Amino acid sequence: MSRTKALFAGLLAGLVGGILMTAAMLLLAALGVATPLVIIGDRLSVFISPGPFLSLMGKVGGYNHLKQLGVGSTIGGQLLVASIAGAIFAFFARRNPRRVPAIWTISIFVILPIVAFAIAFWPVLGTSYVGLPINVARLVTLVGFALCVFLFERTVVAGFQFLATRKTGRHEYEFSPAIGRRAFVLSAIGVAVAGGGFALARKLFRVATFSYDGTQYKGQIVEPITPNQLFYCVTKNVVDPKVNVDLWHLEVGGLVQNRATWRFQDLAGFTATKQETTLSRSSFRRRAGASAWRRQLHRYDPAGESDGTDHAACL
Repeated sequence: MSRTKALFAGLLAGLVGGILMTAAMLLLAALGVATPLVIIGDRLSVFISPGPFLSLMGKVGGYNHLKQLGVGSTIGGQLLVASIAGAIFAFFARRNPRRVPAIWTISIFVILPIVAFAIAFWPVLGTSYVGLPINVARLVTLVGFALCVFLFERTVVAGFQFLATRKTGRHEYEFSPAIGRRAFVLSAIGVAVAGGGFALARKLFRVATFSYDGTQYKGQIVEPITPNQLFYCVTKNVVDPKVNVDLWHLEVGGLVQNRATWRFQDLAGFTATKQETTLSRSSFRRRAGASAWRRQLHRYDPAGESDGTDHAACL
């Protein structure tokens, strides 16, 4: 196979592999697993100083639009890199595509990305959208990523071999028309998977924070006490996690004589009081509102010697 034909076949195989990998990531995201589509933005944002970050946020129309741009550009960049990777693979495998050692493709397209991903994104690998503990979530994220890159590797290798095969039965075919038909079949598979991925993306968009991030309470409807559902809201997440309260607890330890551990049910069982409080976002004083909050009070003495003071745990 000529170099030009191999590069074309590799680009197509890589693109289809990238589409399958992206669809798999979207499926994992729908199940609450953190994927590079979201946590790349979380990781990179810490390296941008406040000035340029605020300037960029203003240029794109706010933080909400910035998050959407981040996810969209990550998907686009992932598909571009996947296509290039497929072309590079085809360039080196074009002479004998059927005899490419699996150990080499798995090492380059699976093991190497997993190691690089773990090192570069270790601080955010513990992200979970279903409330898993950090260490468990980190393992789940790595396993999910490993499955996605393995799917990409298998698709690129199988796709290129499918396109580069010269014999069909007793006949030998040149690049056209046999590879043209195969390219059409492979493209059709990619389009079908892309359709499924688009449906998943729309579903995730509806459950994402885009609809309520930056919600403001103003105008004629303003009341002295802001209803909780209308309170000003801002979140850095693309998808806010659903916390499983059964997996978490509040623990008081360290340099105290009276160590204590409470589950959510314990805290909810404490005596409740109602308090009206004005809350303001720390960076923007104009983002403020008064709301009625419920506190759960519990007498707790960390020193083991009560001085008659109530130490309150607030919900």
